[in-house]
Amino acid sequence: MSLPRAHSAVGMSRHVKLLLAALIVAAMLVPMTAAPAPVRAASAYTTDYLNLRAGPSGNNYIKLVMPPGSYVDLLSDLGRSGYYKVNYQGELGYAHSDYLSVGGGSDVVDAGWGNAGAAITTDYLNLRVGPGTGHDVLMVMPVGASVQLTGAADSGFSGVVYGGMNGWASTDFLSSDEGGGGTDDPGSGNAGTAYTTSSLNLRTGPSLNRDVILVMPSGAAVTLTGEARNGFAGVDYNGTTGWASQDYLTTDPAPADDGYYTGDEIVQIIYAAADTYGQSRSAMLAVAQCESLLDPSATNAWSGAAGLFQFLPGTWATTPWAGDNMYDPVANANAAAWMWSVGRRGEWVC
Repeated sequence: MSLPRAHSAVGMSRHVKLLLAALIVAAMLVPMTAAPAPVRAASAYTTDYLNLRAGPSGNNYIKLVMPPGSYVDLLSDLGRSGYYKVNYQGELGYAHSDYLSVGGGSDVVDAGWGNAGAAITTDYLNLRVGPGTGHDVLMVMPVGASVQLTGAADSGFSGVVYGGMNGWASTDFLSSDEGGGGTDDPGSGNAGTAYTTSSLNLRTGPSLNRDVILVMPSGAAVTLTGEARNGFAGVDYNGTTGWASQDYLTTDPAPADDGYYTGDEIVQIIYAAADTYGQSRSAMLAVAQCESLLDPSATNAWSGAAGLFQFLPGTWATTPWAGDNMYDPVANANAAAWMWSVGRRGEWVC
């Protein structure tokens, strides 16, 4: 028997080499395909305070909190967990889609976060996502609101920051004369007398940002000049004119001296109010004793609270008795009983 010829193995090896060479050449001829570019969605802005997390889950740690109206770049499509990968002012992280507005009725235009000074609103003013009335409204700023100017300006709109929210506001309703040395004439007329319901600042202009001239004590009589602007009234106090918040002025006379009502009369007034609104007599009496020691003329000079149940002016204005004098024990007791009857008992600490 003869042995196999040795060149058979050599020939097979040469065949394999030729095959490998052909495959390499073929691979070199195949066009190179670029790696897919990362998906990038449109920009978005936050609709509430929103956590920027290290990963796409509520279990990942919070890197920072973005305020409402913050602009972010979306670096991914929406993940199955409900998170986008985003870039917020150079910080990368993940934000939940429930609190991001993507696209929508109008494009978001970055108003910037610079500090180019301050201004106040001269009327109720829309804060928008872009410089124009066709852009979505983020919120409505009240009259006299203090805003930070970012320095951005476009089409009659200014970039502003208000309450941590960034956006655009019409320049026509912004005044840069918002504090410090600015002065508005409060007038010199006589439109009647008013009384302060708490210690009250007399200011150089109709805004909380204006300088304080002096502090008027609670119960002080002032002359109204007839000028009113942005929730402030022009007043004359002992020869000094300025502006005072109308929230702490009343045209009702000062309360009567102690002893105008006897203790028994005050108790009966409280009981009658409790009965009218179906409340506990003893509970209401206990709160009144705690709040004012049953003194209908009691005033808290620090907070401005007044009367039997120590109402703040803003709270008093929400009751059906807002048109009455807070120092009237009948009105004060009935207002308290009414609040208790509508579930507002918790507004008293006592």
